Amino acid sequence: MKKFTTMKETERPTGSERTVMSTVLRNMPIARADITKLTNLSQQSVHRIVDNLAERDLLRLDDPYISGRGKPSPRVKIETKRFISIGISIGTEEAKVCAMDLAGQPIHQDILEVDPGEPRKLIAAFEAKIAQWLSEELSQNQILGLGIAMQGHRVERRGIFVAPSPLAKWANYPLAKEFSSHFGLPVFAENNATCSATAEFYLGASDGSDPHCLAYLSFNYGYGAGLFVERDAFLGGHGNAGEISTIFTSDQANKRPALGELVKRLNKASYSISNIQMLTKNIDPSNPVISNWLEEIRPQLCLSIRALKAVVDPNEIVFGGEAPTYLRERLVETASGAFEGQLTPNPVLRVSNIPFDPAHIGAALLPLHKLIY
Repeated sequence: MKKFTTMKETERPTGSERTVMSTVLRNMPIARADITKLTNLSQQSVHRIVDNLAERDLLRLDDPYISGRGKPSPRVKIETKRFISIGISIGTEEAKVCAMDLAGQPIHQDILEVDPGEPRKLIAAFEAKIAQWLSEELSQNQILGLGIAMQGHRVERRGIFVAPSPLAKWANYPLAKEFSSHFGLPVFAENNATCSATAEFYLGASDGSDPHCLAYLSFNYGYGAGLFVERDAFLGGHGNAGEISTIFTSDQANKRPALGELVKRLNKASYSISNIQMLTKNIDPSNPVISNWLEEIRPQLCLSIRALKAVVDPNEIVFGGEAPTYLRERLVETASGAFEGQLTPNPVLRVSNIPFDPAHIGAALLPLHKLIY
């Protein structure tokens, strides 16, 4: 068991400092004078906050930006040389890990060579991977915290999940508590759909915009949604907001848009498919089994999308998860008539710009979101 060096609590940004950090993240490089225009902070406060954050290696001041008359204003960026964040996504078929800099950019991504259904072995492999990263080019970095993405629903708001059957040994496992005790770091745990929504919020918009209200559909072994409302993950009273499959009856459950169900149908049609990854490598996108499955799940997909619109009213609903790009596109096409006859404004349905399941990236973003931005 290794204890890693982390940021002191006294070094973490406070309210106004986090406002400045978020503004810089969304607009960098940004002239220091322009930060005042984008916040409710005075110029004097911005100067003081930026200088303090720079002294703590959270921001960096670059050469001045010259615009018109007056004193040139230094350009401000996120400092990426000192702190990193680590994330892990525990899936039914593999465990993916990510090391990320303070600006939210992945530095390393990897798949652990371990059975994700074995907690003790996975933790040991995760620790070894972090130690390897730190012994190489990340030797000068301190770890801000760990984020965990777990498939399944919560028992309560704490980091305890009821996982799918391939991850049965993780059931009722106190993720955040055990990982924090083992690694000596701040730990944050969310389900995979919420982590994917976090990744989409920070990295998914191609124009760098800040989505006001976002729903992310995660097509994995199961089917769920992650919600981001007013710049934060919306979890609900028990931590299970977005467990969209709960709206289906027992008769509808095997006709929901879960990739595990598609794999079953392909195997029934004599295609040898042992995992979801093979949907990309071994199956032709025009396969008739896929077309038939899309027609089969159309009512349930449209029902879930209408439910999200009615309850959450998102600006956009993003299609992602482990579904390959061709299947995401066909799912969007399948759902195109979901709002027919409705008079209220509809959310945009779009394929995620992140072309793979980003749960491990979203997990690495959790400490940044919770502690920095």
